[in-house]
Amino acid sequence: METRKICQSCGMPMTDGDFGTNAGGGANQEYCKYCYQNGRFSREETLEELIESSVPFMVGGADGFTEEQARKLLWETLPQLKRWKREE
Repeated sequence: METRKICQSCGMPMTDGDFGTNAGGGANQEYCKYCYQNGRFSREETLEELIESSVPFMVGGADGFTEEQARKLLWETLPQLKRWKREE
């Protein structure tokens, strides 16, 4: 079974057309096109800012998240991703 890639910044599931780009123009396999372009993050933002800007995309979508459910899921998952994971 193929492992599904997710953006290591926002958690979005990625397929071939969703990958960000490295400085040389090649696909970056860790980050999506919305978070990473030309070898840099598209927006310098905090984890809190990313979560708040992501909630509206999850509310009322196909999964039917409420605002509270979306925020809770994001707070549970995003801190575990490469961009946000704290070294312990």
